[in-house]
Amino acid sequence: MKEILSVGAKFGFAEVLRGTKLSDFLGKFTSIKEVENTPAPVRFRLALEELGPTFMKLGQVLSMRPDLIPPEWSAELANLQDGCPAVPWEEISKAIDAEYEGGLEATFSSVEETPIGDGSMAQVHRAVAKDGQKLVIKVLRPNIEKIVHADVQVLEAIATLLKGHGANLGCNPMDVVETFSDAIENELDLRHEADNTRMLSTLTADDKISFPKVFSEFSTKRILAIEEIHGVELTKWKEAGYTQEQRDTIVENGARAVVKQTLEMGFFHADPHPGNIFVLEEGKLCFIDCGMTGRVEETTRKDLAMLLYGVSTKNLDQVTQAFLKLGDVSPDEVDEKAVQKDLLDFIERFTSGPMGDVDMGSMLMAFMDGLRKHHISCPGDLILMIKALITIEGVGKKLSPAFNLIEYAKPAIEELVKTQMGFKAIAERSKASALLWAQLAERLPEDASRLLDRIRKNRLRMNIDVDALDHMTEAMDRSSRNISWALIISALIVGSSIMVLANRTEQMDFRSWLGLMGYIFAGTLGVWRIIHHLRTGK
Repeated sequence: MKEILSVGAKFGFAEVLRGTKLSDFLGKFTSIKEVENTPAPVRFRLALEELGPTFMKLGQVLSMRPDLIPPEWSAELANLQDGCPAVPWEEISKAIDAEYEGGLEATFSSVEETPIGDGSMAQVHRAVAKDGQKLVIKVLRPNIEKIVHADVQVLEAIATLLKGHGANLGCNPMDVVETFSDAIENELDLRHEADNTRMLSTLTADDKISFPKVFSEFSTKRILAIEEIHGVELTKWKEAGYTQEQRDTIVENGARAVVKQTLEMGFFHADPHPGNIFVLEEGKLCFIDCGMTGRVEETTRKDLAMLLYGVSTKNLDQVTQAFLKLGDVSPDEVDEKAVQKDLLDFIERFTSGPMGDVDMGSMLMAFMDGLRKHHISCPGDLILMIKALITIEGVGKKLSPAFNLIEYAKPAIEELVKTQMGFKAIAERSKASALLWAQLAERLPEDASRLLDRIRKNRLRMNIDVDALDHMTEAMDRSSRNISWALIISALIVGSSIMVLANRTEQMDFRSWLGLMGYIFAGTLGVWRIIHHLRTGK
């Protein structure tokens, strides 16, 4: 914990932490002058890079979740450098040996010692199987599980100490650590990435989109074996010298792929940035690194479609209903008037021109800003889906300035709206509602009888949840401690005074010395309590 706090203080976050329970651990840590005028999100990114693999992965996860941290911080974390020093071949070869029954030599004809890629969790090597099959293997770094689990435990301890200070920090520390802990567990088991790659290929691959072939016979929990993709990484599109027509084809294929995954299938690659997309022949795309995926149920996709459709038709009630459904809150849990006022501004902002001119990414970002403003949370996978759509729109605009994602998303949105508002859908919902009312009517006498019986026997229990009870309890504990210290110091002063006054001679006797020592002790305690209060606020 000291190392984390030291780095945090080094990059200028000491003052933010001094008002929390972590202040006792900060000591005399100070920031370096070089970062004094650097924006806080940049300093946070630099701190994560210095702290190592676990924290770089934390930053990557947070860059995908602008609902958990302020958007400007999320955007800065997208610049996080994932490169780590390569693990020496001697260690990697031992790790590979341990994964196969016959070891490395019995499994592969050769494995290149120099990695072709390295990240915070794993590194990638070319290999040739005994049957001559060429492939690449992604190998987890040795002991990475122990390192990550130890770091997560420290993060959980820090988050617990920061509990209640979310407003000052701009996020809820417990939510951040919980989200990261769930995500990192999947990263530490490469079988998840293998399953994701196969499923995405089965659901969405076609003549324009592909995913690497997974070699199950060589894949384990710590090693993922896939075919090597020979193409142009999309980050190098300028160097490739593509014509505008070729770029338009690439953008169209990418947009259709992500829209199909997110809005049609509900299972999607959560991080379609240019480094994870390769351009093959004739503009065909291959998505790699399928470790982070999302899954969104059809009902949630329909609610998002209804939100976008409501904006296009300027239907405030429909937009409000969809907004609250996506946030999984009821109208009585929020200030509905304030929400509707903001949503009216939201509608006017995005309907001032033709719908075809709407920037879908900006609309979705505004939606997430609205959730944050009204302290409404929504499913993490929905945020990942929105982030994926925003990412591919950003990629598209770089390659083709006239690109507009809404044109590609419109057919999928209309189909979802149709399944929600069509005659067949309404009939199905009416049938389901009638069945629900029938079941309710059937259970009502029994439930009423049970309730009356509990009231008659004085067994009716009510659970009351008091907001901010933890803060109230903490404040009362702090007040009690302060009062206790005040009484102790007062008692020392009064007792010492009695001892001094008991000596009626001009000579210092035992009682006088004892009283003087009591004064000194009381004064020392008083000064210590004042300093402690100024430093910690307790």
